[in-house]
This record gives sequence, C-alpha cells and structure tokens, in this order.
Amino acid sequence: MSRAINESEKDDGFYVPNLVHSVDGLIHDSVYDKIPECLRPIVDIGSNRQERDVLLIGAITVISGCLPNIYGLYDNRMVYPNLFAFIDAPAGAGKGILNHLRLLGKPIHMSRIEATRAAMEGFEERKSEMKSKNEDPSSLPVPKQKLLFIPANSSASSFINTLTENDEMGILFSTEADTLANSLTQDWGNFSDVLRCAFHHESVEMQRRANREYLVVVEPRLSVMLTGTNGQFKRLIPNTENGLFSRFMFYTMKSVPQFKDVFSQRDTVPGQVCGTLGDRLLELFQRLQSYLEPVQLSLNPHQQAHFLKSYSSFTQTLYAESGERVLATVHRSGLIAFRIAMILSILRHFFDLDRSEPPKGLIHDHDLLVAIQITIHTMQHSLVHMADMPKNLEISLKHKKMERFIEKLPNEFTRVEANDIGKKINISTATVSRYLVQGPFERLGYNKYKKLHPINEEPMSN
Repeated sequence: MSRAINESEKDDGFYVPNLVHSVDGLIHDSVYDKIPECLRPIVDIGSNRQERDVLLIGAITVISGCLPNIYGLYDNRMVYPNLFAFIDAPAGAGKGILNHLRLLGKPIHMSRIEATRAAMEGFEERKSEMKSKNEDPSSLPVPKQKLLFIPANSSASSFINTLTENDEMGILFSTEADTLANSLTQDWGNFSDVLRCAFHHESVEMQRRANREYLVVVEPRLSVMLTGTNGQFKRLIPNTENGLFSRFMFYTMKSVPQFKDVFSQRDTVPGQVCGTLGDRLLELFQRLQSYLEPVQLSLNPHQQAHFLKSYSSFTQTLYAESGERVLATVHRSGLIAFRIAMILSILRHFFDLDRSEPPKGLIHDHDLLVAIQITIHTMQHSLVHMADMPKNLEISLKHKKMERFIEKLPNEFTRVEANDIGKKINISTATVSRYLVQGPFERLGYNKYKKLHPINEEPMSN
C-alpha cells in the first residue's frame, strides 16, 4: 500500500494541469486558416509545424514594436500592442530560423539611424556656422539617437536613455538570451524592473550618479523577442516568483531527429520574404506616426462576452488544478490575447484590405479567435516551464492534496464532516482548518461551510 502511494507521488513529480495535457503542443491548422494573408509567407518559411508556430509568435512580437499610435482599453487602462516572447530550444532544434524576423523591423531601424545621421550633419553645420560668427554653440540641442532595436547588453541607464530618445518605444531582440541574462546579473545592467514596468507601460525613473541627470520614461512601449536554450531561460528567469515569468509568451521547441536537406531549392528565400514585409511595415509605421490622433481598437459586446467566458473558464480550471501560482500567467494571458488581436486587426485592415484610412476601431472576429488560441498554447508551454522550476513540485503536491480533499466534500458541509474526510485521506485537523480559511469556501454559520466553485461543476456560461 505504501509503495502505491510513493508511486503516485512519483508520478506527480512533473505535475502540470489537465488542461495542458488536453491541448496539443502545436498550434492547430485551423488557426493558420484565419491569420491575415500578409503573415502567410512568413509562416510558410517553416519546414515543419513547430517552426511555423515560432515564426508566427516571433513575427507578431516583432511587429508589436512597429505599431505606434495604436492602443486599446483593457481593465480601464490604455494598453499598446507590445508583446514579450521567449522561444527556447536545444541546440539544433531549428530556432535559428527566427534570426530572419529581425528583418521585419530592419527598414524602420535603418530609417531612424539615417534620420539621426542627417540630423547630426545639420547639427555640425549649424555649430560651425555659429562658431564662425563668434556665437556660443553650447546651447544647441544635440540630436537624439533614433533606433528601433535596443541592444540587449545595454547598461540600465543606457537602456532607459535609449527609450527616452526614441519616443519611449523600441524592440529588445536577442537570439542568445544569455546576452540579456548576463546584463541583468550585473549591477550596471540590472534593468529587470524596467522590463516588468514596461510590460504594463508603467513609468520608469532613474538618476545617473555621474552627473546626477534625471531620466524618466513616462509610458514605455517595449517589445521583447528572445530565443535561447532552456538553460539560458532558467538563468534569465530562475523562478515563477520573478515577475518576468508571467509577462512572457513561451514556446519550447523540441529536437527533430532528422538531417535537413540543406541542398533543396525552395520557392521562397526567408530573408527576402521578411524583408518584403519589413518594407511594408516601414510604410505603415510612417503612416501611423502621421496620424494626429491615436487609433483605438476595441471588442464589440459579443466579442467581450466570448473573451470573458473563455478566460473565466481558463482561470477556474487552472486554479482548481494548480492553485494560485498559475493566476498571474492566466490573467496576463488575457492581456496578451487582447494585444495580439489588435496587431492582427491592424495588419488585416492596412495590408489585406488595402485600406488607407484609419480603422474604425473594431477588432475582427478571426483575429480574436486566433489570439485566444495562441495564448492557450503559450499558457501550456508556460505551465510546463512552471512545473520544472524549483519549489513547484512541493507546491503541486500540496495543491493536489487539497484538491482531493475538496473533491470528497459535499457542496455544503460541517467542520465535523470536513475533519472526518480529512482523516480518511491522512490530512490533519490543523491542515483542514487551514484549508477552510485559505481554500475556496464560504462560511455559512458556526462550523458550517460551502464550496465557492465546486470542482465537478461546469462553469456557468454567459
């Protein structure tokens, strides 16, 4: 008997919720039937399903940093399209294909560098002119260094300064997550708090020690696209208590035990495909910047009801199976889905429908459905990472013990009944008391309780 219990606990050693097991780790084909047409050449670069998946996630993450003047209202707050994504894979699994995605933002990046160069030439000419007239050029403002991609090996002050000089927006793109992880472990480069604040567009402040210069980013709009090995992931985000964990979309690629035909001639050249869309994104970037008023995107009442029903169900199911540790990931996945839907709708409006005027604000049904499906899968990958992190085995086992206790209780019960059930499954009366206080129960009266969310009941539909 004791051996059976030990085997059961051993099986729970890599415990992840049932919802994770019930969803294929690969994004379903039906999702790709609904994505905007302009993204199809990008995902077609992939030679297998998981490459297709990471190209989609990576592309929308990079594009999320290329859409100025777009916002939506979520939880009564203005939110912008910016996303954080981490693609991890063992060496040789094919994550190198994501290098091409930098080309999506390269035309914008280069145009901003060229604008800076031209501004500096004008600055130097004006400075020489003032000197020739014996005027003091020290009052001339030095042009700001305009970029789109921000180096991952920046110091904290340099990182914040780059944001301030670039309209508080940018993309942190690194194909070796160690570069960022190394920076964040240094005193001079620890801007993890900046990343956490930037995800929610919260103000970031810093005062430089050297010249006591005060830097502030009022409303950062930062996108982060990282790839690396699982070891690099753990260096960057060592535990789920690190606030970065729930802010990222995760996707884990698996090794493919096949040697690719490196001599096959394909119809598409990845660099050309990404470069072509990059040129169109530059035009879109400039058009959006020219709008005097920002464009707001929103869900109609029917879409809102579907959204709330979906994420309420995810929350109840995952909380019942894994406890509080999953809530931050689920809640932020809702925000991530809303941002993805905004991105896809903007692409559909300007590229697929070839519209020149600003969109009227409503998100397309297909784009909302695709966004929710993507986050179901990124939640799945997040929860697998979560189960593999320190302390989570102990937390999982404790939660499963409480789950068994709750399942055996009637919907309404007394403390005596709770103690009797606890005794049968080897739970002490002290632990039962703690469950009654901390668990999903409502106190009806003296020693009388009821379940708030009976586990075996289906969630109510809207």
